[in-house]
Amino acid sequence: MTKLFRVAMVQKYAVPMDAEKNLQLALSACRRAKELGADLALFPEMWSTAYAFPKSTAPEEVAAWRGCALSEDGPYLTALRRAAAALEMGITATCMSEGSPSPQNTAYLIGPDGSILLKYSKVHTCDFGMEGWLTPGDGFHVCDYPLKDGGTVKIGIMICFDREFPESARVLMLKGAEIILVPNACDMNHARLGQLSTRAFENMVGIAMANYPGEISGNSVAYSPVVFSKEGVCVDNTIAMAGHTAETICVAEFDLEELREYRGRESWGNAHRKPAAYAPLLETEVKPPFQRKPFPKP
Repeated sequence: MTKLFRVAMVQKYAVPMDAEKNLQLALSACRRAKELGADLALFPEMWSTAYAFPKSTAPEEVAAWRGCALSEDGPYLTALRRAAAALEMGITATCMSEGSPSPQNTAYLIGPDGSILLKYSKVHTCDFGMEGWLTPGDGFHVCDYPLKDGGTVKIGIMICFDREFPESARVLMLKGAEIILVPNACDMNHARLGQLSTRAFENMVGIAMANYPGEISGNSVAYSPVVFSKEGVCVDNTIAMAGHTAETICVAEFDLEELREYRGRESWGNAHRKPAAYAPLLETEVKPPFQRKPFPKP
């Protein structure tokens, strides 16, 4: 029997800076995802605030924005954990979370029993804009997600701009990830879709991305790592894709047996890497033309 893992990519609008309304929208979306047969619901980036930032650097506006940061044991996460347990379905809850010295852009992977399996705070914050006010995460993490048949699938998370750094998905693959979840909040064009497809291809991992809808946004998508058949014929690795503007829940089915068989026979991932030649990847000095001034702090 084929072993399928179904991820519901929630492509809907949230309400800027209103965690309570967004919680209710999230709970409704999770119930619908369960009806659609999902094993896990994936939300866009920073759903609790609708990825909103202050309209100005006025102290009162910045303070109000900072006040939207959520605690791990607060009512927002608690309600979603209870919903996950009641639905027996995983939820990738995204929010602006409390952090030090400033809030963080965070995704919590909640298991089907309501436990928090993984907390990931975005490493590659968009430091060219207001997101640079947030505190970046300091690493990438993978967990074992329980399947209904008693097995597990290894899942990692990267968020939006992380996609544009090959190291993000590479580290997750090296830590064992089979599927990478990608909460997103940005324009989603052919170049960025190509990045996600490439991350799946080069690391032999499944990718599922959920984005907010919009004229040039949306396009929530899932990619399989399988880009060549057993006969060596190149195949389309798109599993599911939403359109730009529709509010929808798009369900992607990952065939875990096919994914694992492919990882066991093909040439990418960690099969033929030469890490001894990669020392420059660990250098921290930024030289011209890549030097940038940091975005001004409030």
